[in-house]
Amino acid sequence: MTRTLRLRPRITLTSLAALLACASNIPASRAETTAQFEVSAEIAPGCLVDGLGSSGQAGTIGTLDFGVDSTFSTATHTTTTTTAQGIRLRCTPGVNLMMGVDGGSHAATGARHLQRGSDTAARIAYALCRDAACNQPIAIGGSAAIAVTGANSEDVILPLFASLTLPGGLVPGTYTDTLTVTLTW
Repeated sequence: MTRTLRLRPRITLTSLAALLACASNIPASRAETTAQFEVSAEIAPGCLVDGLGSSGQAGTIGTLDFGVDSTFSTATHTTTTTTAQGIRLRCTPGVNLMMGVDGGSHAATGARHLQRGSDTAARIAYALCRDAACNQPIAIGGSAAIAVTGANSEDVILPLFASLTLPGGLVPGTYTDTLTVTLTW
């Protein structure tokens, strides 16, 4: 009887390691994929008030000082804060900047007043305006547009002018008022 022997290949760990070593010389198949995505930012028009505190208050804008005159004077005096404003306002050119000014501490009958101390009988009415001639008044509770262009965007000056006519016969003393300016954009 003849026997036929069949050989079965046996793979041992040693021969498997050798087989893998040979296979590693074969380049691996790869797939490259590319994709795109957008990156964007939006810059909103607005303003920056240099020196703005954490409370949102900008401090003092300036002083409207009508000067000194005699008790009997009936002169008209004008003043402005535009030459020495205490804040710096920078805005995006073309921003819609609005300025509102309240009635002050002593407003009465729709007008702003300077007052001597706590004496409500010692008052002087004055007008607040956008121009030196006081042809463009700033009404109590109203607002005024301020043009912001490329020429003034780094140092926007608030157009604050005032005028008063003394009535004569005033009690001597210092007459004052405090106004609050609100800027919106």
